[in-house]
Amino acid sequence: MTFHRTLAVLPIAALLLVGCAPPQEPRPDPDVTDPRPPGVVEEEDCVVGSWALDVAAYEAESEAYLTGLGIPITDFAMSGAGSIIFTSDGLASTDIALVTSGTLVAGDQLIPISVPSTYTATGDWSRTDIEALQLDNWLKVETDEGVPPDVDIPALDVTQLTDVDAFCSSDSLYLAGPGAPLGAQWRR
Repeated sequence: MTFHRTLAVLPIAALLLVGCAPPQEPRPDPDVTDPRPPGVVEEEDCVVGSWALDVAAYEAESEAYLTGLGIPITDFAMSGAGSIIFTSDGLASTDIALVTSGTLVAGDQLIPISVPSTYTATGDWSRTDIEALQLDNWLKVETDEGVPPDVDIPALDVTQLTDVDAFCSSDSLYLAGPGAPLGAQWRR
């Protein structure tokens, strides 16, 4: 994967809610079982509501990921905003508008980069476990007035994404899916 593709995929990870970085909030004991009797649904799941992407936390995780890959980048920055909404009737939507920038160090050359990522997606969600979600029927709406991004981003099949870790409190949500390098911290 080229460097520009790697940068373009970082904001998409927030949209797709995938990652494997450890949550910043304490994780529940994995041996804890759901105390509710089978078939009893919690009145208001803590994931329900509107959330804003913690861009500063996502920037820090993204920079650590890139430098961990050995990509020589300085002045790494991420700006913009992201939001996700989970409704109590199982619908979800997200809007992402981020710009990832920095300076790539290639020998004695400094190459400034700026990669925008703007998109909207919708789908269905359901709770599959006390600490896991399933996302179904995700549909990405066209980017930037229907113009595809400049960077060739590999197609990702997210029509169904299972085992998405979802740890939340009244004001904090951490989502991380299996097999990707980043998770996403969200705030109310």
